[in-house]
Amino acid sequence: MSHCLSKIASLSLFAAALLTAAGCGGGSGKDVLIYAQSDDPKTLDPINTDIAEAVHVITNVFDTLVTYDEVTTDLVPSLAESWKTSDDSLTWTFKLRPGVQFHDGSSCNAAAVKLTFDRLLVPLAEAPDKDSRQPGLLAHPHVYDAARPYQSAYSMIKAVETPDDATVVFKLSHPSAIFLNNLAMFPSSIVSPMGLDEHGRKFAEHPIGTGPFKFVKWNRGQQLVLERFEQHWRGPAKIKTLIVVPVQENATRMQRLERGEIHIAEGLSPAELDVLAKNEKLVVQSHEAMNVAYLTMNVERSPIGSRKVREAIALAIDKKTLLQVGYGGNAQVGVSMVPPTMWGHDKTLEDRPFDLAKAKQLMEEAAAEEGLKLPIKLELSVMNQARIYLQQPLPMAKFLKDSLAPIGIDLSIRGRDVSEHFRALMAGEHQLGLAGWNSDNNDPDNFLYSLCDQDNISDAGNNLSRFRSDNLHALLIAGQKEMDKEKRLKIYSDAQRLILQEVFVVPLAHTQIRTAHVRGLAGFQLHTTALVRFRNAHFEAAQ
Repeated sequence: MSHCLSKIASLSLFAAALLTAAGCGGGSGKDVLIYAQSDDPKTLDPINTDIAEAVHVITNVFDTLVTYDEVTTDLVPSLAESWKTSDDSLTWTFKLRPGVQFHDGSSCNAAAVKLTFDRLLVPLAEAPDKDSRQPGLLAHPHVYDAARPYQSAYSMIKAVETPDDATVVFKLSHPSAIFLNNLAMFPSSIVSPMGLDEHGRKFAEHPIGTGPFKFVKWNRGQQLVLERFEQHWRGPAKIKTLIVVPVQENATRMQRLERGEIHIAEGLSPAELDVLAKNEKLVVQSHEAMNVAYLTMNVERSPIGSRKVREAIALAIDKKTLLQVGYGGNAQVGVSMVPPTMWGHDKTLEDRPFDLAKAKQLMEEAAAEEGLKLPIKLELSVMNQARIYLQQPLPMAKFLKDSLAPIGIDLSIRGRDVSEHFRALMAGEHQLGLAGWNSDNNDPDNFLYSLCDQDNISDAGNNLSRFRSDNLHALLIAGQKEMDKEKRLKIYSDAQRLILQEVFVVPLAHTQIRTAHVRGLAGFQLHTTALVRFRNAHFEAAQ
């Protein structure tokens, strides 16, 4: 605890000195923007993470072939200025934007795009690798960590061809309704081949892309400094220096924002944001989002493999009361893993009611069938830091503990810092876990396949419940291959009903995105996909 406090204190002194030097104490000419989030990234290599704190940096250092419009979820050109597809939808040809440079001065060409996807897609050879988090030999010289959480999202790519420096051709193994959307996701950020050659394994700490900001330095646990890239193909960003700082405690982020030591504070609770909204020097932005907070239940751990146990747990959770405890009422009850703001959400789905009597009955039946003695002991894993979808994780964990006690479950709570929390959940080290997901793209596949399909069970996979179902897998693969949107709606409705029936996850809530920042900051706009983009952010001149 003392180490944490001393780190925060030293960071506050650093920020105050920087703000003074940069002229950020008020008035015009502000050229430094300080963004505070709840944790430090573990890696900045786009293929090796799915943690928001890393993604917030990655999306400003790198570009993708296509991206989302600044306001809507429409796809627009980025590093690819145009594309076309064959009649059978198996060949996609992209024309690259001419003259684009990486931060190291090298050209962004077709070879760089091919290398990017080779790193993402190359399989592991059958050999142990002591440096990776899962078995297998890293079969590509520029893949340094076997953990690639999004690898399966690009499995439809059979080959990447480069007929010339300005043309990239993707050959698909089957028609894919999700391919173009997935190209807009951060794991397919185009990386510098020269940067990989120069930095090797250290590329994760010295990322080089084509984005509006270039990497300068990273003092872990203190500050990550980016500078605008003057040669960015869209023109230079409006802010010269972007500093990302980790501040784990919500109260500390809130206080530092009120004191003017930081400019943006993310991940605050509804109550804290409501307080800040009354401060004339601050602005609280709200925007619709596509996310879900949920309880994951690891079916590989006894007695959670019993559906009666899982159903009893689901029935014992009073979600309406949970919304008051965890969100101050500023959220929607979760019924499906697909958020209600996304197409494909089945609004006819009926949730299980809160029913303690039935939950107790099911637990007694399960105990008899499994040879258990009530109460049983289970452990709930929870992150220590707030997320957009889980703004008060520890109070919610305590609520779940109290909720499960009456049905014969003695729940202990294990808190971890967010990166370690999700590492443990991916590896299947948990019994129960609080988790969540922000949309990477505007497609239900990003929730259902990513979080619920058996393809994504591994030491770095996002099916945290480790639930396997051939029927569900068949539906989700059919949804990827079907090009008719109306037919996809029926497929995803069937998938959502099957997930509800098997109850290996319990959707809890869907939230808005809400962020607080200093008044006078313009051009910083929240996005439905939870993208955090700083290219247009700037400080308005004093009136």
